[in-house]
Formats: sequence, structure tokens, C-alpha cells
Amino acid sequence: MFVLPTFGLGVVASPTRVGFDDTLTFPTIQVFDNETDLISYTDAPDYTIVHAKDTDRLYVWDGSDWVFYNQN
Repeated sequence: MFVLPTFGLGVVASPTRVGFDDTLTFPTIQVFDNETDLISYTDAPDYTIVHAKDTDRLYVWDGSDWVFYNQN
């Protein structure tokens, strides 16, 4: 799920579609609630950047696999 922060004003956008929005242009940056929501996707555009809130990791799709980075 993609959530747009509003700095104390609540949630501005929260689409019901889970997955990648192919209408976005490069680079694609999205936020998911759970790693399991994104890890099975293999149709992400190359170099899509995703943050999974449950693991606090950044994930980058390199065209064949998710590469993850810890925030520390």
C-alpha cells in the first residue's frame, strides 16, 4: 500500500490496489506495509525503490531480484 505522509495532517492518499502503479514514471518509489506484500512481485520496473514498514528496509528491484538495504 502506498501512503503519502502529511506531517501530522493524516493520510492524504491510500489506494486500495496493492502492487506497482505502472502509470508512474521512472523512478518509482513506493511504500508497502509488509515485506511479504512486495517480495513476490517480479514485474516491477527496473530500479524501483520500495520501503517495507514492517522491516524498515529499502528494497531495490534490479531487474531480476530484490536487493535490500538496512536503514542502519
